[in-house]
Amino acid sequence: MSTQAIQYLDSFSWLGSRLGLDRIRELMHRLGNPQDSLKFIHLAGTNGKGSTASFLASILRTAGYRTGLYTSPFIHTFHERMQVNGVPIEDEMLDNIVAEVRRHADAMPDHPTTFELVTAVAFCFFQAAKCDIVVLETGMGGGLDATNVIQTPEIEVITPIDMDHMEYLGDTVAKIAQAKAGILKPNRPVITARQRPEAMAVLTTRAVELGAPLVSVDLEMLSPGSFSLGGQQFSFGGLQALSIRLLGRYQMENAALAITAIQALTKQGWAVSEDAIRRGLAATRWPGRFELAATSPAVIVDGGHNAQGAMALADNLMRYFPGQKITFVMGVLADKDLSAVTAPILPLAERIYAVTPNSSRAMPAEELAQYLTAQGASAVAVSEGTAHALTLAQAAAGASGVVCYFGSLYSVAEARTALGLHEKSY
Repeated sequence: MSTQAIQYLDSFSWLGSRLGLDRIRELMHRLGNPQDSLKFIHLAGTNGKGSTASFLASILRTAGYRTGLYTSPFIHTFHERMQVNGVPIEDEMLDNIVAEVRRHADAMPDHPTTFELVTAVAFCFFQAAKCDIVVLETGMGGGLDATNVIQTPEIEVITPIDMDHMEYLGDTVAKIAQAKAGILKPNRPVITARQRPEAMAVLTTRAVELGAPLVSVDLEMLSPGSFSLGGQQFSFGGLQALSIRLLGRYQMENAALAITAIQALTKQGWAVSEDAIRRGLAATRWPGRFELAATSPAVIVDGGHNAQGAMALADNLMRYFPGQKITFVMGVLADKDLSAVTAPILPLAERIYAVTPNSSRAMPAEELAQYLTAQGASAVAVSEGTAHALTLAQAAAGASGVVCYFGSLYSVAEARTALGLHEKSY
């Protein structure tokens, strides 16, 4: 039955993204405002939201708290978007909650959008599951995002802000930061990643206006240690020899942000030990972000899809595979800044297979290939699909080579399934 429930939620995707809180407020009121009985960590930003949220949720559940996690988009199944203690919502629960949400939503003159419906379902789920705390990721923006219907989060976390959803949020980093800063609430602690100066200025001004204590993660306290394709170690402040399985330099920074947020949370009265931080970090999974999906050849799957993500991907490829040329499989959405996404990786490319992501917003593979060729890429081929492209890429790279899929989270599931990684584990 959950298929019908998901079809109902998706049936309003034609409404698109309509920022504003009126519809979600009315819907939650009709549902009895379940969100008001919950406690939250609210996250906004452009890059690293999912990884940071996953670190936070893992630490909190390791500390013994019944922890909800709300993220988007999903990779393999819709159910991944809302979980309790790492377990996605089950079919029966999803069906029952969607039926109740539908009863109220369909009676509204201004029907909620898909994201608003999904957010309402998540709040009902977390209340029914009796969560102690929920790690809540915004969908887009901040102040006018449906998740901002919550009243008073325990803390707010802002991950790195970059150019993001410009048609809705604005055409400068400062304007986008203003939208993200909309989640800030009076007197509630704000923990931010290292930001561009123009973004930091916006966050600081807004925090002062609201009397919200602002803490910026101190990356001077971050000391990278050993690293391999199996994981990496680092120290942060007084916490020495921390281990995470997530790969990439930026994941250490995401972990440091999560630690700083947890330290702020303990000042609110939450009990989280150093042991819980250590074990929670080490247990964190977040597939599709510089994930080693296969060996011989090494295959990296990365959902990076904007300038900041592409630069981080290029940095990590050079860090883990110094001096090696990479065989890329690439698919992008048509609304992305193609120049910014491709510029960092082109110097590393030995060959590129262009694919069309499984999305209505996808750029056709032929168009992508034409662009890459015009930019000077010497070996570009169009492939009929992600799985086929990966097979060709692995054969071309050889056992000692490196293959990297990137460009769109919408094709990560296809890539992981093709490589035998059918289930997502958190």
